[in-house]
Amino acid sequence: MTLQHLPIFSATVARLLFFGGRYVSLLLVARILGADATGFLLAIAIVEVLRMIFDYGLENSILARSHQKSDHTGNAFALGKGRVRLFTTIAGQLVASLAIGTLCVLKGTSLALPLIASLQFSFLMGFGYFQAHLQTGRAGGMAALVLPLAFAAVIQAVLLWFAYRGVSSALFLATFCFEALALVACVVMAKRFQEARPDVLANTPAASIAMGRLDASRSVLAHIAPLGNVALVGIAYNRLDAFAVSLVASGALLTQYLLYQRLASAPLMFFSTIASSSISTLSESQSNPVALQAKIVRYRQLAYSVAVVSAILLAAASPLVAQFFALPETNHGLLAAQAMILALQISNGFHASILIASHKVSVLWQMSRRNALVALFVLPCAMWLWSGIGIAVGLLFVEAFCAIQHAWAFRRKKIGGENIHA
Repeated sequence: MTLQHLPIFSATVARLLFFGGRYVSLLLVARILGADATGFLLAIAIVEVLRMIFDYGLENSILARSHQKSDHTGNAFALGKGRVRLFTTIAGQLVASLAIGTLCVLKGTSLALPLIASLQFSFLMGFGYFQAHLQTGRAGGMAALVLPLAFAAVIQAVLLWFAYRGVSSALFLATFCFEALALVACVVMAKRFQEARPDVLANTPAASIAMGRLDASRSVLAHIAPLGNVALVGIAYNRLDAFAVSLVASGALLTQYLLYQRLASAPLMFFSTIASSSISTLSESQSNPVALQAKIVRYRQLAYSVAVVSAILLAAASPLVAQFFALPETNHGLLAAQAMILALQISNGFHASILIASHKVSVLWQMSRRNALVALFVLPCAMWLWSGIGIAVGLLFVEAFCAIQHAWAFRRKKIGGENIHA
């Protein structure tokens, strides 16, 4: 491995350790809860949806290094992004707790554990913000983050063992301890590896500073709006499926849908991590079209390969999953749909990262709007025809339509300075 590959490698390892440890922990908590896992799984689904909404494209904007520009716009972004993140974290936590509490009451499930699990929202928002900074020019920081994350995983494993032995307090701590420890480690490393930057507030009157911070916050929101709008539209058809299923299905089908969604999230997060980590590298290659073209072709080939393998592994793991979680039976139609959805989501995630790095957010926004229009027609029809399974079938259709758009865009549009063909 060459030195130029160290940043993306260390970022990938650290993020995979975080997301891997987190999702293994979620599945084990669900296993310990058994029949009472529905409320906890719904709480986690709400947290993840709201995290994407309140992030509003900020993390990807940081990864694209737009805040490192030396002009006034770049300085405003650097000044305002922290304030925007703090406000959205506080507001999002309130919304998450209220939504989870309301849904638990409506579903008749216990409130205590889901509400405690809602704290993951704030920890995830903080971790995502600081790890994005570590990735942008702080390769040593991401590498140094690996050991603290491993230590956090060990602590979480001990808590899960006590929870399995029937210690209720350990079970409550296990719902957020790993995320909390990861955030503390990330904050420490972000401060330790913080780059020296010019003080944009030096020799500025206090009144001007206050007004400047307000203007900077507005500048941040204006800058991240394209990516934020794409995320919001994507959530409307791609992340609300769990709630739609909860309205039309219950019992074994709902639990199975939520479990397979959690399992599919593991490889999806794995490869989303690689795709997101590549944004900074691809952005740096904009000045070298030949090298950028080669990287884009390589990333697209990787996307297709891992997407197919992930879908096959998810389907093959079905008997073990049913046995481990004591499922009475496996709905093979639901499993097949979710496996194909996983493959398409991985592929679409890689292509979206390439578009972001290539400053083609407008293309991504056009695709998202088309996807939303298709979903607006397809999902209600599929849900009416096939109930809970229909939601998965409709989502599969929308993801396939999105994949077709990506293939067409890379064939017809200049991305990375050249027409790219994988």
